Amino acid sequence: MRISYNWLKKYIDVKISPEELSNKLTNLGLEVESVENLGSQYTGFVVGEVVEVQKHPNADRLTVCRVKVERGKEPQQVVCGAPNVSKGQKVIVGLAGATIPKNQHDPNGKPFTLSKVSLRGVESNGMICSEYELGLGDDKSGIKVLDAHAKVGTSLAEYLGVNDTAFEIGITPNRPDCLSHIGIARDVAAAYKKKYARPVFKLRENKKLSIYKLAKVKVEDTHACPRYSARLIENVKVQESPSWLKNFLSAAGLRPINNIVDITNFVMLEYGQPLHAFDYDALAQHTIVVKNAKTGDRFTTLDGKDHQLDGTELMICDGKKAVALAGVMGGLNSEISRSTKSVLLECAYFSPVSIRKTAKKLGISTEASYRFERGTDPNIVIEASARAASLIAELSGGEVAGGCIDVYPKKISPKKISLRTERVNDILGTSISTKQISDLLNAIEIKTQKGKRKASFVCHVPTFRPDIEQEIDLIEEIARHYGYDNINNQIPGDVIFTLQDKKEAKINEIRNWFESNGFNEIMTNSLIDNSLAASFSDKTVKVRNPLTIELEVLRPSLLPTMLQSVSHNYNHGAAKLHFFEIGTVFSSADLTRPNPVNGYSEQNMLGICMSGDANQLSWNEKLRPIDLYDLKGVAQSLFTKLGLDNIHLICYDASKSLTESAIDIEINNTYVGFIGKCKKIVLEKFKIEKDVYFAEINLDLVTEFEVSRKFSEFSKFPTVIRDVAFLLRNEVTVQEIEDEIRKAGGKLITEVTVFDIFSGKALGEGQKSVAFSLKLNSGEKTLSEEEIEKIISNIVHAVQSTFGAVLRSI
Repeated sequence: MRISYNWLKKYIDVKISPEELSNKLTNLGLEVESVENLGSQYTGFVVGEVVEVQKHPNADRLTVCRVKVERGKEPQQVVCGAPNVSKGQKVIVGLAGATIPKNQHDPNGKPFTLSKVSLRGVESNGMICSEYELGLGDDKSGIKVLDAHAKVGTSLAEYLGVNDTAFEIGITPNRPDCLSHIGIARDVAAAYKKKYARPVFKLRENKKLSIYKLAKVKVEDTHACPRYSARLIENVKVQESPSWLKNFLSAAGLRPINNIVDITNFVMLEYGQPLHAFDYDALAQHTIVVKNAKTGDRFTTLDGKDHQLDGTELMICDGKKAVALAGVMGGLNSEISRSTKSVLLECAYFSPVSIRKTAKKLGISTEASYRFERGTDPNIVIEASARAASLIAELSGGEVAGGCIDVYPKKISPKKISLRTERVNDILGTSISTKQISDLLNAIEIKTQKGKRKASFVCHVPTFRPDIEQEIDLIEEIARHYGYDNINNQIPGDVIFTLQDKKEAKINEIRNWFESNGFNEIMTNSLIDNSLAASFSDKTVKVRNPLTIELEVLRPSLLPTMLQSVSHNYNHGAAKLHFFEIGTVFSSADLTRPNPVNGYSEQNMLGICMSGDANQLSWNEKLRPIDLYDLKGVAQSLFTKLGLDNIHLICYDASKSLTESAIDIEINNTYVGFIGKCKKIVLEKFKIEKDVYFAEINLDLVTEFEVSRKFSEFSKFPTVIRDVAFLLRNEVTVQEIEDEIRKAGGKLITEVTVFDIFSGKALGEGQKSVAFSLKLNSGEKTLSEEEIEKIISNIVHAVQSTFGAVLRSI
């Protein structure tokens, strides 16, 4: 939101500098992102008067002028090349040190700084400027001649009315009341314990003209449009707006168009209430109907773009056709033009959800939709409409028809919320009196009356504050205006410090382990769009009041948002991506784990993404791509770090999942997650061309496993290594064989490693060969050859009898 300092001062009489105002706004929670001195580009430019013009002695096309730039001072000598310069003109003079925004003699129009120079042997102390050179127009033919009444010595910024400061304020989505100059003035006035002044105007209506006879309004969807008002102004003259209006709009970041459109924009920026002006004569049957579009309808908006509608969009129609996308943008078929004679002025309150869906679906964002999406004030409609109508009549010479059509079937009343003084002070750690609280709230137009209980209130929250819904919201407002700097930050004596709980400590251990192993932690949004969520789960959780259509579902997995990060980093030239994320996922399935809401599951998950190169480019090592075994090794190393050893990795059929080469992870016979390679069809949705390997692990389960760590010294006795290879059926897994080897070998088997897997025609169809390296150690003595052979014999016999395996020679 862009705020004009000069405009703001029309509503509040506070003599403060722009810098002080910027700090005050930020302290009020209205963060000022930037401050711009609008007149700074014209520093060094003043109004001058040409008092003498002579021919240049050494150049036919140049003249030597004496220009008065300051009262009571000698005129300055300036060499000028413009053909239209003459004595008595009021002109724009750039003094030495001023920067010309556009150099008309440079093909790229680059700026340059003025200095005292000698032009063909004659000294020149500045420059008389054209409108093009200052960015005031496109005329390069000669100098800009000002009004004869312009005062000599006046700065150009002051003469143009742009001696102003603009504040760019980051308004949070919950503060629609601050999307206007009046809204900002209200907060600033309260902060300085002042009163702000609302616009004073008088609406003169021609009672001989009755809008009730000249126009009709029908609202078919009162849920999407709870209030719709219309006024009629006849005999208008569409023309350029006066300078004061254009300057205010420009300062606030809007481009002036014509007096009618500019007034609707001015009132929107003043009150925060969007309005729309229709060409009354272009409305069939002089009727307005507010209803939903029909599926398949097409509509051309003011920007000339054609849109196909699906029937959910709220439309403003006349007696025959659609004339506007309600709350978003008007149509070409009813826009204000130079030929417009009568204006139907719309001022309405639309449902934020309805406008948000339409705007996002059609990809349109306007100043109007921005405000309607966040919630305007339904009870400011008539005042804003009257303000705009009075300005249109004043600046266009029109007549306002008597009356105002106001369709408002169900009035929206202020909310009533109870507030306790004791609760305020408990939350804030303050000792604010009941009267102070009342004064702070009344200053921002939240009326208070005594409650039934002692030191309590019933607060009447105005409809321009849809964000205040409960007692804690009122306490936040009190804190803002009491001043965060006035709230003691000392910790109360009864606060008890507790150590990290076991779960939090283990999650921090996991985070530290990943960081020390070269992974980057990412944090992604837990909200995604419905179509993306549906690709990953059929048990999604939808948000009832989403901010946008792209953020309407809680993610069912960390994978979709992590893939968005992978895609983003590849698009910016990354070659090696090692990501991890610790976050929550959501499901509508009522799982066995306890949840705060029946029918919904929220779980803490660890996501691991690996893609691209596995190593760094080096003279002694070739680049190789990451594969599934890299990710498997990361997962196993993590579990080892956490002291988890009863781990099983189980391959399964991934044909119906979003990953291939999928591996389930079981710890203590409990499923905790999976490892896999993302399928190409999934990666194509994110425009990722390289393979991506992904693991998702349930931290709620992993952090609950009891871990007892025992330490023992290294064995003093030698370790014996023996290799064995078996020929067996393909369906027998390596894990099953390893489990059988450990079972048969007992405690003397300290390590089992697979070092070869082979299959081919020579072995026979459906057969494979698996070779293991076995390490044996007693820890108490040196094993004899007889003992070793007995253990190996037991292992071979167990594998042969269990799986029908055949021992192969190595």
